[in-house]
Amino acid sequence: MKIPPGLIDSSAVLRSGAGRDAIHRDFRAGKLVRIRRGFYVRTDEWNKAYPSDRFVWTTAAISRSVPDALLCGHTAALASGLPVLGIPTSVDLATGQPGRSGLRKSPFLVLGDAPEAREARSKRSYPLRYCLKPAVADPDVYGEFRCTDLLRTITDVMAGGQLSQALVVADGAARKFQGDGAIAENGNLLMIPGMEALIVELPFASARDRATRVALLANPLVESVGESYSRAIFEFLGFEQPTLQVSFWDSDGKIGRSDFLWKAQGIVGEFDGKDKYINAARMSGITPEEALYREKLREDRIRALGYDVKRWAWADLQDPSRVKRKLLAAGLRPAGSSVPRLVRSSEP
Repeated sequence: MKIPPGLIDSSAVLRSGAGRDAIHRDFRAGKLVRIRRGFYVRTDEWNKAYPSDRFVWTTAAISRSVPDALLCGHTAALASGLPVLGIPTSVDLATGQPGRSGLRKSPFLVLGDAPEAREARSKRSYPLRYCLKPAVADPDVYGEFRCTDLLRTITDVMAGGQLSQALVVADGAARKFQGDGAIAENGNLLMIPGMEALIVELPFASARDRATRVALLANPLVESVGESYSRAIFEFLGFEQPTLQVSFWDSDGKIGRSDFLWKAQGIVGEFDGKDKYINAARMSGITPEEALYREKLREDRIRALGYDVKRWAWADLQDPSRVKRKLLAAGLRPAGSSVPRLVRSSEP
């Protein structure tokens, strides 16, 4: 997780030999927002920044100011480079003290009533949340961020997150493990040594069930956050999971790959994210418009093979009923999902 330019660490300024008077003067004038005591960003930069940048600034400020800070959950997943769905709502730190767990109100502050100050206060700030976790003897380190080890991070996300958020992280992890040779193509996360043991030791059956479900669904062939989100929607709606990244051929040669294929029903599914055409254009040295045109020709060739092609975008995923209508119209019917349950040896 790269820290974007703009974070002012007053301790670092003092160590450089410069004084902090200018920082305090600008803060009192409303020219700086204070994320935490000693950590600032210029108000205009805070207002222009992406939410992801504001989250990383906040995470860095917390990591530097809280002794032995150990990121966990979605925050650790983001720091480790795994894909996430959206920005976490809080910066999560692990703690072994039950009395310390819980949410802390964000100390974010910007002074004054200037339009820039009012705008900064309207932007989302991120509170600190302490999460009760077992002791971690050997944390993973990414840059300046200390995190729970990768398997623990993935397990925590699978156990505690919404299905869509959890599957995005799990698919990304499966893709990483497959690239490292730890699992085969089309393998799932339960094939990773130690993963099942971590799931079994989760304290609640509901958490174990959620983690097992996601671990079995995780697939390294998924290529984007939108595809993972789509697969979570299929599961939520009760549709069977499709085959991923299937190549099609006709008399003119290879057509290309589909995101999703329900072969028995003759249905091809495609997630259309904006990046899909931008990345295709960048890789091929063409314009996004030309990439879109070529995609239409590709779709026509797949339809000529007898398949019904259905497409959806981010707006459809945010309203799953729209995806459901598209798949029902193509002839796909919900079939439900059955995932085995892992239990601890102490359970009956």
